[in-house]
Amino acid sequence: MNKTDTEYIEPTTVVTNHARLNSIRAKRIYVYTVEITNADAPDEQLKDTQTRIELFAKAANQSSLVFDGREYAYTAHKLLNWSTVSVHSANAEFAHTAFHVVLHLHRTYDTQALFKDQSPKETTGTDDLDQYSRGMEFALDSIIRSAGAYTETLDKQHGDDKATGFSVHWEHRASVRVLRSGVYVAINAHARPITNVKTVADLARAFFRGNPGPAGPAWTRFDANVRGLRVCVGSTYVVLNGLTTRAHRDLRINGSSIDEHYKSTDSLDSAWPCAVIAHTNTPVPLELCKLEPQLLPRISGWQRMKLMAQSVLSPTQRQHMLERAVQHVQKVCAETPGVSDFGITVSSELARVEARVLPRPRISLGSSTFAQLDPHASWTIDRQTLYKAAHIRKWAIAVFCSKQQCPESQLLAFSKQLIKTAHELGLSFDESKPQITYAQTNRVYDTLHTLRDAQFILCVVPSTSVSLYGEIKRVAYTQLGIHTQCVNIRNTKGSRTKLVEALLLKINTKLGGQTTNSFQPSEPTLYIAADVCHTTEIGVSVASFVWSIDSGQTFAGTVVQHPKRQEIIENMDVLVRHALRVHYKHTRVKPVQIVYLRDGVSDSQLGDVRRIELDGLMRGCKLVDSTYEPRVLLMIARKRHCTRFVQQSSDFENCVPGTVVTQMTNHNGFHMVAHHAIHGVSKPTYFLITHNTTQMSEADIHNMSYNLCFAYPIVTRAVTMPAPLYYAHRLSGKGRVQINAPFDMLPYFTVKKNAKAKRAAEEDVHLVPVHHNLADSMYFM
Repeated sequence: MNKTDTEYIEPTTVVTNHARLNSIRAKRIYVYTVEITNADAPDEQLKDTQTRIELFAKAANQSSLVFDGREYAYTAHKLLNWSTVSVHSANAEFAHTAFHVVLHLHRTYDTQALFKDQSPKETTGTDDLDQYSRGMEFALDSIIRSAGAYTETLDKQHGDDKATGFSVHWEHRASVRVLRSGVYVAINAHARPITNVKTVADLARAFFRGNPGPAGPAWTRFDANVRGLRVCVGSTYVVLNGLTTRAHRDLRINGSSIDEHYKSTDSLDSAWPCAVIAHTNTPVPLELCKLEPQLLPRISGWQRMKLMAQSVLSPTQRQHMLERAVQHVQKVCAETPGVSDFGITVSSELARVEARVLPRPRISLGSSTFAQLDPHASWTIDRQTLYKAAHIRKWAIAVFCSKQQCPESQLLAFSKQLIKTAHELGLSFDESKPQITYAQTNRVYDTLHTLRDAQFILCVVPSTSVSLYGEIKRVAYTQLGIHTQCVNIRNTKGSRTKLVEALLLKINTKLGGQTTNSFQPSEPTLYIAADVCHTTEIGVSVASFVWSIDSGQTFAGTVVQHPKRQEIIENMDVLVRHALRVHYKHTRVKPVQIVYLRDGVSDSQLGDVRRIELDGLMRGCKLVDSTYEPRVLLMIARKRHCTRFVQQSSDFENCVPGTVVTQMTNHNGFHMVAHHAIHGVSKPTYFLITHNTTQMSEADIHNMSYNLCFAYPIVTRAVTMPAPLYYAHRLSGKGRVQINAPFDMLPYFTVKKNAKAKRAAEEDVHLVPVHHNLADSMYFM
């Protein structure tokens, strides 16, 4: 990190999506566990949420209890007498069943404890958290949420689109958060697709963008989209459980055809499949399944793109929507029966907090020049050379399609543009005309083996097939040790300067080049980052581990196989020992401090990270030298949160890149907006400092984190998280192809229905090391 004086940090004010919780009139919150059991089978708990809510409302009978629909009920006054209550449900499924509702006092909370000093402290896991405050936070959260979510439609600018089968509604949910600066109600906004067509048949036409054709494999993609939908058949409301595999003309109900059974006068498409009613498994034509506005359980890929495009709001629009949601929360707290007894008062304005804007680093390019950063923290590389450009002696092109699909003249024109742009960036190609080889998609190994003398191979693929891409990378990574770069056929047509520049940045990084140099640490530092990917193709979890082999610009990495869904990395000592040896081989210097960045860790796993991963890191240092004790900074980065910030002004704007907020946390951490949002409101990254024995101050850590966001070599702008975390994320995704079996023969692609055969096949699939030719390179870019 460059030494930067903290006086250059510019103060500013930002507006959050949190409203301050001012007071709670009730002195105590009484929490009761709710047991709703079958009268004939006392050990059998009722699980259906809607029926539990209905039965509890009957049992409570005008009392001030607030039920969360799951396990707990809350009240501001202790219940003096509550006996077992027997009730019946109006649900036809449970019409003849009696249920017992029993309450047991679980815990009592003193509300004044919430408003005590929330001083920050070093977080070492769940044992260090104030469990009492967290429990009360959960109780208040459930109380406010019990009134349901606040929903509103978008304005006319984002009107309904009948072609998609849904309209976009904004759903706002309030959640209570105890932070170091006070108690707040956070407003979490989500765009939801709500049906706006009359029948499931109309929904199918929207899904397939026209007539979907007869029953067949294509309909299997639509099957998941109707599971869980509530529809009206005649005058009865039912829930659907998917589609039939056969057309409705081939189906019978009690010996009668579908048309005869339903006596429908409507025009039914007999070639289409039928919907299946849950519990009874009765087929019903899609045209007879009438829809009411409801949340769609699932949408297709193109519909998801439409949803994202329609739900993009400017910061001003979003803030006005949040202000209306805060008014709704105030109304809920004041008027909702049961909730109003607690006397919760919430501020009518969204909270404003102090923030700081960090200074931007100097971005070094080639020939001792510096990049000119624009207000969006980005720069251009037009007519500027890279900081360290690779020298490419020999390269080749492997085309996995026919000459009719991709003529050789098209590839020669593309390679000419590639070499021309590379020359402008400082990359040198010794060959102006590469060897071009056409091959079938099932001949990946033979094709790449023929071109194994090339420094890198440009692979032209006909589609975004996961199995073809995975097999190319598997062979290159584990068997031949060759750098490859895949490109789609359509991207080789015409002049695409920006795309070619992006390809060259990736190729340069893989071959040991360096796009820029954004910082130099003040003392020898080893940067480590780790992430875990829970894959579906190979049935195991893949842990990635990357480390710097120089001052923090070039990294190497490895992957480790984990049992399925295991998040914590257990063999850290061996990984750290290997990282230290590789780092020393390249720098000949033993690092004075280690910065360990970790992604994807929840609050419940913080203790395990310290106990297992941090301890393993220290053991790994001892394995290198028993007297070696470097200073360590352990920092967790999170993107899965709902905190947002906008700049305070007459019309709200996105925060300036480099904005840091330290007040809206409940741990020793900070939020940072390092990037410029292309669409909508920028989402900050939350950094949680769980261990720090270095001499870096809080401002030093902020600057280091921000500078690392400029070090991602395949883009020319600041990214949302430090570059090492992106490397770990990419390697955990690419690491799933480092397996011992052909990628297109995995059980994920070949065994779809036989779960027993799939599990047996998965037991034989395991990760293998990367080829030694790629061991110390950034092959995963």
